[in-house]
Formats: sequence, structure tokens, C-alpha cells
Amino acid sequence: MSRTVMVEGLPGSGKSTTARGIAAWLAGQRVEVEHWPEGRTDHPVDFEQVAVLSAADLHAWQSESPATSRALLGAAEPFGDVWLVRYQARPGLPPDLVERLRRRDAYDGDVPVEVHTRVLTDSWRRFGATEPHAVQVWECVLLQNPGCALVARADRPVDVLRRHVEGLVEAVRAHHPALVYLDTGDPGPALERAAAERPTGWLESVIDYHTSQGLGLRCGYRGFDGYVEFMRRRREMELQILEGLDLPMLVLPVGDGRWDEHTSAIRAFVADHVGLDLDGSGVGLPEPLPVA
Repeated sequence: MSRTVMVEGLPGSGKSTTARGIAAWLAGQRVEVEHWPEGRTDHPVDFEQVAVLSAADLHAWQSESPATSRALLGAAEPFGDVWLVRYQARPGLPPDLVERLRRRDAYDGDVPVEVHTRVLTDSWRRFGATEPHAVQVWECVLLQNPGCALVARADRPVDVLRRHVEGLVEAVRAHHPALVYLDTGDPGPALERAAAERPTGWLESVIDYHTSQGLGLRCGYRGFDGYVEFMRRRREMELQILEGLDLPMLVLPVGDGRWDEHTSAIRAFVADHVGLDLDGSGVGLPEPLPVA
């Protein structure tokens, strides 16, 4: 029976390391598994670096020149009443066209919220109608990415985000989704560690993203302190949504850094969800998961 395990949490909570560890451990138990890290342009439900064009957009752009028309004909794919262009996966596209497509990116471009939520939900529904044989391990696609689109960019209230997230869960209900949520507690210390470990460009980028638009702009957040305050609001919203979300979940308070215990709890939860019979020979992942 199909199973999906999603991993969520604030930056610095250890999402990527945890998701990778879950997939590695399942593979070691001879469970067929597919791990989809954050940022995969070929993700089965998410749209990373994918442009969303209306039919009118596509036809208008194609009429501009034969070269643009040929490029779009080879790259655009129909998706309901819109067209998708996976521009990052198309290295042969003209640079000027790629730049225009970036401005229509599903997450970071000029795409109306209503179009974004409808198209993403449809993507999840399409996956829900498939019959994958491998356990799916996803990260960031249930809470983080929708929160970026609906709150960080569009400043929609938490109820809008909640309804969207609930719709995503229902869309893949046939694949028995479960959630591992890594709760850092107050995000300040985790974000300070992440800032120290990651390139300066990353910190500048995330500060700008969370303070120059949407909720951050309306609230007047500035600099690193504003970024931390945004994440406090995000944590509050995510925990509020989790309270009423109908799916198996494990919420782990990882701020204490006790990863030996946390990885044991993760393995036990995942094993129970996928129907893996633990033999008592140890309950940790292959190695303790550091915060990443």
C-alpha cells in the first residue's frame, strides 16, 4: 500500500538531513523508497523553477517571433487551462526568454494566488490518482512552500493557508500521507546557527525575501531580527494548522539537540506508518541527524 512521508520545520530545524536519513534507513530495510529533496525541478507534485502561463500569455509570446514560438512549442506543456514551462530543466532556451519565464515562476513570479493554489492542488490531485509502488519522502512541500507563496509573498491570512494545506492532504489521501514536523521552539538560535553555517548570500537572500514583500513588508520587519520575527509568526501559524490537520503526524521538539532520541522516535513513527516490523535491534537512523 502506498505511503508518503513529508518532513517540515523552520529553516535550521534539520528537514533536509532528516528526510535524507529517513530515505536511507528505509532503503537499508529493503523498502523501496523515493526521496525528493527541496528544489527538484522534476518533483512529482511541486513546481520548483516552473513558469505558469495562461493560454493568452503563451499565444501572445509565440506571436512575437518565430524563434520564441519554436522555443515555447518545444518547452510548454498543457496543464488544465494553463501552460507550464520547466525552464530550469531546459538549458537550450534563449536567456532572454528564461528571464521572462522567471517573472512568471509558480512561486516567485507574477502569478495570482488563486491560480497558484489551483494549479498546485491539481498537481497533487494528479499524483493522488497514480499508483506509485515506492514510499515517497518529501520535504518542504506541504507547509513551507505554500507558506512562502501565500504568506511571505501574498500576505494571505492563516485561514487561507490552512484551507490550501488541507486540500493538498486530501488530494493525496489515497497515498496515506504522514508528517514529521521538526519544531525548533523559538527560531532565533536555530537561525543564528544556520546563518553562521551557510553562505552570506543565502542570509541576504532570505532576509530580503521575508522582509521586502507580503507579511514582512506590512509588519515593517527589517534585517536579521525581522527575519527571525517572521519565522516566529510562521511557526505560530504552522503549529496552529497542525492542530486541526487530519493525518498521522509526529511533532518533535528538536531545539534541545537530543538527536539520538529524536531519530529513534522518527524511525519508530515511520516504521509504524509504512508497516515495517521493528525487531528491536536498535531504533536510531543510520547515524544521529545533526541540525542542518
